Amino acid sequence: MRHRILTCKNHPHLRWSCKDIAWSPAENGGGHYNGCRHLFFGGFVGGQMHRDRSGVDTVWVDPLTGDVAQECSCNSHDLVLAFEDRLVKEN
Repeated sequence: MRHRILTCKNHPHLRWSCKDIAWSPAENGGGHYNGCRHLFFGGFVGGQMHRDRSGVDTVWVDPLTGDVAQECSCNSHDLVLAFEDRLVKEN
């Protein structure tokens, strides 16, 4: 099952993922996390797609600042699809 790559609209440098069944798409191209499955926090976006284009690399420590990734306290309603989600290769 495909996983969706999510980001917080208030913290676009952070990444989460959820199974496709937990993302409800909207007609306008948006959508929302519907809670059908767990969210998984990935950390900071690493910027590189996996070789098989199944997802994006994430890192726990920011290489520029040394900051350790922490989840934001925003509501799950603030989660949106990350830009790189559209780059994931469909099976």
